[in-house]
Amino acid sequence: MEYRRLGASALRISCVGLGTMTMGGMVGEKASLRQLDRALDGGINFIDTAEQYASPPTARSYGRSETIIGKWLRTKPRDSVILASKISGPAEFGYPQPHIRGGHTAFDRHHLTRAVEGSLKRLGTDYLDLYQLHWPDRRTPIVDQLEAIERLIDAGKVRYFGANVETAWGLTKFATLADERGLPRVASIQTGYNLLQRDVDVATAEVCAIEKIGFLAFSALAMGVLTGKYSGGRFPRGSRLAENALYRERWGYGAANVLAAADKYVAIARDAGIGPVDLALGWLLGRPFVTAALSAATKPAHLETLLKAAEVRLGDDVRSRIDAVHAESRLDLNP
Repeated sequence: MEYRRLGASALRISCVGLGTMTMGGMVGEKASLRQLDRALDGGINFIDTAEQYASPPTARSYGRSETIIGKWLRTKPRDSVILASKISGPAEFGYPQPHIRGGHTAFDRHHLTRAVEGSLKRLGTDYLDLYQLHWPDRRTPIVDQLEAIERLIDAGKVRYFGANVETAWGLTKFATLADERGLPRVASIQTGYNLLQRDVDVATAEVCAIEKIGFLAFSALAMGVLTGKYSGGRFPRGSRLAENALYRERWGYGAANVLAAADKYVAIARDAGIGPVDLALGWLLGRPFVTAALSAATKPAHLETLLKAAEVRLGDDVRSRIDAVHAESRLDLNP
């Protein structure tokens, strides 16, 4: 497993991180605990969660993933894990969640303090290595957000903070205002990025490179689409896209043109003599601005495939074929 520095922070994280949105939902507690054990044994030290998980987010599933991770964390040396969580933002940029602080979530001092304290309690720890703003809040001034985060850092509850599904403009404002006011700098951005979803290739990638902001690519396998399991437009019973219209329809992963492009990438992998997950992660980890690829797993075999794929690097000929498919497809996935 390769370890990379996250932006300008002191955090060195595994190039493949374990997402936990399935834990407490599609994956039960016992299976989740086994999954966490195997991930750590396999060299993954970066565990990413959120207060709203399990997903899809509901009042019933709220906080379950953190609770499971907290139970697991009690059996491990705390410093062996780089633990990240997220606060849910306002509905305007995400989606309504009336069960979270009355549905009026914001990134002001009140909500950040309550959210962090709730996550720490469920996780059974006194600090988070990385705390992320789960999509933008344009109503709370960014300076106010930075000042509230500074209080959390000064209190020792948070080491670094990151943005999630933020724009290039937002990242630039965070960095500029932090420098001007002597406030904490954004350490990372986490957003959807994969072979099918490449809208951050220019502006966001440039900001990350210039401002030394780490890039965390979530949905590295496009909700499983890049594994080939949905080949031919089939949605196997029990799969994420079969069970969740949010991912299949609103987020667009089940669209015919998306599945057709995924089939082309699967064919490239087959011709190269590697698995489709190897192709997807090998491409991601070869991108110059990517720090780590994040993916959740629903079965033990999925995690084993991720661990194996972490070692794959692609040749120029394979990359050329990938670029050709991308030039033809030009998809627009916006979860």
